[in-house]
Amino acid sequence: MSNDKLDFTNKALEWTLGNIKYIIFGVIAGVSIPLIWNYQQHLENEKNLVASDLYYNFISLENTIEEIEKSKKQILQIHDGSIYDVLTKFILSKNEFENKNYELSKEYLEEIIEINANETYNSLATIKISLIYIENRKYDDALVYLDKVKMKGSFKQILSEIKGDIYKYKGDKKKSLQFYNEALDASAVDNDNLLMKRNSVKN
Repeated sequence: MSNDKLDFTNKALEWTLGNIKYIIFGVIAGVSIPLIWNYQQHLENEKNLVASDLYYNFISLENTIEEIEKSKKQILQIHDGSIYDVLTKFILSKNEFENKNYELSKEYLEEIIEINANETYNSLATIKISLIYIENRKYDDALVYLDKVKMKGSFKQILSEIKGDIYKYKGDKKKSLQFYNEALDASAVDNDNLLMKRNSVKN
């Protein structure tokens, strides 16, 4: 072996020994980070499966009231912030709305918006809050909430129809007709109920 090659080998060995802890750390990190990531993904998947089962138990008509209540509590407490928490709160809000417990219904919807799972759920919750204001005859507050909906294009028909309802309740037939027409234009199918609403304010 030439002196140059020997000198290079010695320098390489010297550098390796001097940086051995960094090399070992790099190897460990390179192996462990993917393993940790995969394990975290596994835990997340396991958690979602458990939450999914609880949600199924919550909506199952075959279960007793006690079983449904137990599943609801576990979802809200252990899986808070998950998509199943959001879906559960939509159902709870609907139930309270139907029982005319409007404030509690509104609280569940506000919690959904705070979780901020995605814009679709946020928009639906915001629209439903506007319906609660309509039930309480707070029409201006309902309009304010409808204007907060970010996915206006996706919900154009329902937004226009609700606005048509609001202006009808307020006695403004001209604006009501305008929004009912917009709702019909945005509708992908024939809507007899919407046509009846429009005809009711046409004259």
